Amino acid sequence: MVWRVVSATPRTLARTRSSRAAQRKDDSPDAPSLTSNGAPPPPPPPPPPSGDSGGGGGDGTAALFAQLNQGGAVTSGLKKVVKGETWDPTAYKGSGAKKADAAPKAAAAKPVAAAKPPKLALDGKKWVCEHQVKQSSLTIDAEVKQTVYVYQCTDSVLTVNGKCNAITLDGCKKMAIVFDTVVAGIELINCTSCKVQVKDKIMTVTVDKCNGTQLILTRESLDCEIISAKSSELNIVVPGENENDEFKEFAIPEQFVSKWDGTKWVTVSMAHTG
Repeated sequence: MVWRVVSATPRTLARTRSSRAAQRKDDSPDAPSLTSNGAPPPPPPPPPPSGDSGGGGGDGTAALFAQLNQGGAVTSGLKKVVKGETWDPTAYKGSGAKKADAAPKAAAAKPVAAAKPPKLALDGKKWVCEHQVKQSSLTIDAEVKQTVYVYQCTDSVLTVNGKCNAITLDGCKKMAIVFDTVVAGIELINCTSCKVQVKDKIMTVTVDKCNGTQLILTRESLDCEIISAKSSELNIVVPGENENDEFKEFAIPEQFVSKWDGTKWVTVSMAHTG
């Protein structure tokens, strides 16, 4: 048999390539079919949105499973905590622990007032005793027309010799005052744990907004008036019936009962029995 070589012209080659391309396009399973008017069908609809709307949740889940698939290597980056060591999660980067909210700024400390200098002097007809602290030997030699004013003294003892017109204790703590005779009376205002001792005679004692006041009277002062308001733990110490008897202490009532008698309210102190 004798083979005959036929040379192909450019037109023949172009026709052959076009025929083969058309055959491959027809044989493809994904080739779109033409509509009745010869136009290609519309493209398929887009895929439905993912059910996870967390914005990156899928990536986070994939990263989590990737770490779990590491096996024992997942704990290689952890630091061993010794017993008793304080653990601070914010000190480890990448641990996922959120930094604790910054603690609120501490309230600005109030400026401490400077201690005022103590004073014990006669100003006109008034003796002024102020800002004495832990002074146990304060002494005043008063006259009948003079008054004594004691202000914000703490843990001190003041002795008033002679007869004065009036004595006032204002804002004192753990203050003790000893005096001979007061013509008008003595008044305690806003005092705490103060002690008043009469050596001779007094007519009136006024206690206002005080706590823990102790009043020691003599036999000559048992007829005095004691006026108290908004005060607690007011105790009166009086001598016994005889000279050699011990002093007795009595508490001033703090609770009262008021009853309507038909025309007015009648108030009496509450008596506890039992």
